[in-house]
Amino acid sequence: MLSRKRPRMRIVRRSTKHSQNAETIANNYDILIQILVRLPVKSLLRFKLVSKTWYPIISDPKFSCRLFPDISGLVMRKLGSPANKPEYGFIPLGNKSSADDAPFKYLDFINHPSGLKVVQSCNGLLLCSSIRYVNKSNYDYYIYNPTTKQFVMIALPVNPQDARIVYSLSLAFDHTKSPHYKVVCVRDPDPWLNISDDPDSNFVSQQIEIYSSQTRSWRLSGKPFLAHVNTEFGGGVFCNGAIHWLGAWNNTSFYFNVQDEELRDLPMPPIPDDWEDLRRCRYFGESQNHLHLIEIYQPPTTRFCVYEIESDYSGWFVKYNINLDLLTVAYPGMVRTYSVPSDLNYYVFSVLCIVREADDEESYMVLHIPEKAIHYNLKDGSFKKICDLDADENGYKGSPVLISLTYFWGHHFIQTLSPV
Repeated sequence: MLSRKRPRMRIVRRSTKHSQNAETIANNYDILIQILVRLPVKSLLRFKLVSKTWYPIISDPKFSCRLFPDISGLVMRKLGSPANKPEYGFIPLGNKSSADDAPFKYLDFINHPSGLKVVQSCNGLLLCSSIRYVNKSNYDYYIYNPTTKQFVMIALPVNPQDARIVYSLSLAFDHTKSPHYKVVCVRDPDPWLNISDDPDSNFVSQQIEIYSSQTRSWRLSGKPFLAHVNTEFGGGVFCNGAIHWLGAWNNTSFYFNVQDEELRDLPMPPIPDDWEDLRRCRYFGESQNHLHLIEIYQPPTTRFCVYEIESDYSGWFVKYNINLDLLTVAYPGMVRTYSVPSDLNYYVFSVLCIVREADDEESYMVLHIPEKAIHYNLKDGSFKKICDLDADENGYKGSPVLISLTYFWGHHFIQTLSPV
């Protein structure tokens, strides 16, 4: 009779080597960073939720700077799209960006009855507003992160029932220093201050109030000040820790240091003596903490200067001299042949943004000409097409009868994992 021997059970002891290696990696900050920066954004967002150890690392602004070191592209509102649902185009910038990286086509993160528009972009976050008033005189405002799809509504520091007007909100966010942002509001002063504006004057009283994402609350900043009625407070430019606002005339521009809460006059290049209209600003923006300005007052408009503000704000200096004559030869569609060369609108183009690189020889300007986006080197004047753009639906494609642009202003799209 055959005996049946019970097979011996082999006990396998799990090696602790694997767990030790994992623990070593988890406790080594540098190795962990090297791994995390190689992961897609969706994975990083999931890891923020499931790991208390990784949450502060992924939320750190320095991590976002390392993960997304460069501007990814430009987001632009399409002219002529429906007012209650504006369409946005995208121009990819940089070697790693493509048209597929467009963060959105419509601002539909919330179903707002009047539709939403981008007011300002600031280091990865967008300040958005409703297109129409939602009460007597004010808009709804939101902070939106198109990378994480997070958003928050910013309640205005006024009672919807009173008569005070909020003239603008501006976003101040420096992702290299803090995960928190501030919103600067310019509004009518409080009624109890008994400030009366001279009805015959072109200046009105304004009050600044600051919202902090850290405290989720508003507070007054300083005393009321006088500003020209044509000072453009909407969507100021944040640069070097300050919000900058342009005025329509000389001596009517301001900048507000958000940290020190100091409001000062922003010196501007003089308007030509023979120019009797408002300032003709063609571009006002920042790149890598450099504030730039382009104004064109005389033909040919293809030749102009790019100004940069002095570090001490004592004035502006000419940083680049631009000549687009060769560009008009390569792309004759820029020329309104039905007009005359002395017309300031004879050449059709807009400056969407200026991008400063670490090597200034590589710094460039993004131009929008009919149906195209152009990369123009600020140093040597060379240029190349970035991409094709939609034709103006109000005109005739390729026809000189009516030449206009589909987009006008470009908002920086910089990816960030910063919370809102």
